[in-house]
Amino acid sequence: MKPSQRNRYRNNLGLPVITAILLVVASLALAGLGIVVSKNRVRALGEEQRKVESEARLLQAEIVALNNRIETMLTRDRVQPRLTSSGTLLRPITKHSLLMLKPLPQATASITSDPSIAQTMPQHP
Repeated sequence: MKPSQRNRYRNNLGLPVITAILLVVASLALAGLGIVVSKNRVRALGEEQRKVESEARLLQAEIVALNNRIETMLTRDRVQPRLTSSGTLLRPITKHSLLMLKPLPQATASITSDPSIAQTMPQHP
């Protein structure tokens, strides 16, 4: 008859090896979790930035629309009756009311070349 075999402990891994494996797996899991959280945070910031940019575009479009509305409200045909009804002394500008001056191209050259004027001009040190 055969001697009865006892149940032997067959696990060749010791407690230090199992602890090391658990630490490595836990650190890899934490690193993966950190990467996922970081990417989610970046994505959330990107979406928030897109929302702010879209609001800025909407506000810019509203500003342009308001400027166009102001320009149409301040045309001469609309402002002139308001000014005359309020009693201002404004009159329309005509060609006869404009004063046209002829340009003097050598005015600056004659001032600096004339010694009598140059003597009366103050000298800066």
